[in-house]
Amino acid sequence: SPHLASLEGRTILDVGCGSGYHMWRMLGAGAHRVVGVDPSRLFLAQFQAFKQYAQSGQNKQSGQEQNLNIDLLPLRMEDVPRPLKAFDTTFSMGVLYHRKSPLDHMAELKDTLKPGGQLVLETLVIEGELGEVLMPEDRYAQMRNVWFLPSCDTLLLWARRVGFKNPRIVEKNITSLDEQRSTDWMQYQSLTDFLDPEDKSKTAEGYPAPYRATLIAEA
Repeated sequence: SPHLASLEGRTILDVGCGSGYHMWRMLGAGAHRVVGVDPSRLFLAQFQAFKQYAQSGQNKQSGQEQNLNIDLLPLRMEDVPRPLKAFDTTFSMGVLYHRKSPLDHMAELKDTLKPGGQLVLETLVIEGELGEVLMPEDRYAQMRNVWFLPSCDTLLLWARRVGFKNPRIVEKNITSLDEQRSTDWMQYQSLTDFLDPEDKSKTAEGYPAPYRATLIAEA
């Protein structure tokens, strides 16, 4: 991305990293060390299994024992010590709308960064003016744990209020049915099942369909 500082030689944190897919992409982009946090023990097991194979392959190629600088910690973000100020870049992708207190989450993210470090935050948003936020009555696209979907201007304000510098929206896109779909490997319900069958611009509950934005800012 032209908006993202180079990851070459940087220490990276991936919050809500799942089984670590993006962590491996970050390491491949030249990061010095990558740390992920996610409370799921299943994701930890998947990550460790892949790391074992990756490490074994690297050692065979090099002919010596080497430790890959990539680790997943089975923690919630609120369990990470504060202020940490240890990372050059922190990613939070698809997490903010699952938090009951989005400003607390953004403040936690800021505390992970070294002075001048970069935040990359991707989240669901709505079209609207400064101060507008959608709080679903119950579910959003069949998800129970969605709390706040801000407008882009509101998201920028939140970032400024917790102390980030120069927050800017660098990308906005509507989640496509091709991007989130069932496959031979994942035969569960997918996005098309969670939208209004008569109007794909709305969720099954009648809210605006998923619309995502990426914010970048500095600590």
